[in-house]
Amino acid sequence: MGQHVDGRRLPSPSSCCWQAGSLLRLRYLAGQVGSFECALRPCGAQGWLSGVASFRLDSLEWYRLMSFSTRPSRSWSRLNLELSEARRRREQGRVVEVHCVDATRSPEGFDLAMMEESHSALVAWVESAAPEQPRLF
Repeated sequence: MGQHVDGRRLPSPSSCCWQAGSLLRLRYLAGQVGSFECALRPCGAQGWLSGVASFRLDSLEWYRLMSFSTRPSRSWSRLNLELSEARRRREQGRVVEVHCVDATRSPEGFDLAMMEESHSALVAWVESAAPEQPRLF
């Protein structure tokens, strides 16, 4: 059971380790160049999943906020990612939602929510992808 000091219960060592590990992982992910806060709502789902997205050379990687994994929970190819028009969550708010489709996967797609500045960066990143070159051999 837990230890008590001055009538208060102290957190268990495993709980402290989990919190410390979670915080270190989050600081690592958020500290990477090209990372931004981004919530994900899979097609058909009602709730949002909190996370961090990160631009890579040819993909957008999304990491679930509450996880120990250092691997992305989702990854979408830059060339196959299609974005719809962004819509504001609130009239004066700075958070926008955008419906996305990965042309090689499910046609229903998914929704992402992020700050306006992050959305502008996402649009620029998708539009600046070099066209795919045909292979000669």
